[in-house]
Amino acid sequence: MWKWIFKLGIQPDAITFNTLINGLCNEGKIKEAVGLFNELVRRGHEPNVISYNTVINGLCKNGNTNMAVHVLKKMEQNGCKPDVVTYSIIIDSLCKDRLVNEALEFLSKMVDRDIPPDVITYSSILHGFCNLGQLNEATRLFKEMVGRDVMPNTVTFTILVDGLCKEGMVSEARCVFETMTEKGAEPDVYTYTALMDGYCLQNQMDEARKVLNIMVGKGCAPDVHSYSVLINGYCKRRRLDEAKRLLFEMSEKELTPNTVTYSTVMKGLCQVGRPQEALNLFKEMCSSSLLPDLMTYSILLDGCCKHGDLDEALQLLKEMQERKIKPNIVIYNILIQGMFIAGKLEVAKELFSKLSTDGIQPTVRTYNVMIGGLLKEGLSDEAYKLFRKMEDNGFLPDSCSYNVIIQGFLKNQDSSTAVQLIDEMVGKRFSADSSTFQMLLDLESYDEAICRFMRGSSQHRRMK
Repeated sequence: MWKWIFKLGIQPDAITFNTLINGLCNEGKIKEAVGLFNELVRRGHEPNVISYNTVINGLCKNGNTNMAVHVLKKMEQNGCKPDVVTYSIIIDSLCKDRLVNEALEFLSKMVDRDIPPDVITYSSILHGFCNLGQLNEATRLFKEMVGRDVMPNTVTFTILVDGLCKEGMVSEARCVFETMTEKGAEPDVYTYTALMDGYCLQNQMDEARKVLNIMVGKGCAPDVHSYSVLINGYCKRRRLDEAKRLLFEMSEKELTPNTVTYSTVMKGLCQVGRPQEALNLFKEMCSSSLLPDLMTYSILLDGCCKHGDLDEALQLLKEMQERKIKPNIVIYNILIQGMFIAGKLEVAKELFSKLSTDGIQPTVRTYNVMIGGLLKEGLSDEAYKLFRKMEDNGFLPDSCSYNVIIQGFLKNQDSSTAVQLIDEMVGKRFSADSSTFQMLLDLESYDEAICRFMRGSSQHRRMK
């Protein structure tokens, strides 16, 4: 469109150019924006700092930080002095690319060129250090920032609180949280949620709940994410009744839980042996016009299969297909294992053979589940053939594969094949798990096999 401006003989000024370039960048048309910028230069217009910043920002937002740095160099060569915005855009983009040391170099250049960094500049680097778990560097930079009379704002404090919490330093995060108001920055919903998450990660659920209460008391309304963090914490601690109460509390506050929130509670209920409650919650979720995803179905299927409710599991599979949600290999692995647990050998085999028909590629785990299931049913020959076929089909057996098949043969009283597989496993530098090792210790007549395994394992450890 902008080319028509020139064809019509209109001579736009810098403001018009900047507006057009910004519009193209906002629409993600970076190539066109750069083309317009080059046209601006070619026609003798001098781009100003806003023109350069607009292009640099567009390039950075589209992940082209290297090109943005190139434009910065061109800017300086053309005698246009970058400002704090120019450097802050590039520093933020470098930090998002996890190139924090390079960002520090740009910070140093800013200071050398008498361009004072602002709170946005420092906050970007602080966030970069926190994302890398480099809290000592983050703390040092925070002190440097305050030493330069750049006052941290709510975003800065929240970044530091979140970073400390993620590294398990909740006491330190609490101290930072409590000094915020002294420095003139009020915690917001993100600050409170970050601190709650920190307490949840440390299994201090009562403290996390106190933070929520303080938050509400201060007139800061929790959002869906705030409740989801606390609900996830309660579920991990198997305090499902409290998690469900929070879910109810959300609806009282007219906050609609999302699919992730519901799925978290469903998973918790299944883990404590309450799959029927999880299914009821699933129905409640669907009646709220929320669409279940693959994760939701995998949680419910796993819960149903592990607790023997296979009819419900197959009904869920059918429902998935009706909703046009294509089951993936994780779903099939859950179902195949569930069928073996329930002794439904033929259904498990049928599901496995159905994979190729549905265009789904099995994984090593799929083979491990099948091999373990066949051995459980006493079908040692069939399991062994599948174990060998697995490699022919391009799936290399892993440590779990060997442990599964060795344990199966030992349970089926076929110690000679188990010993052969032990030699093979040691040769491939895999280790026995505790169950396999205990079964080997119980085989008093196969001391030599155990000795060979022990020698192989110790050599493997030395090589590591």
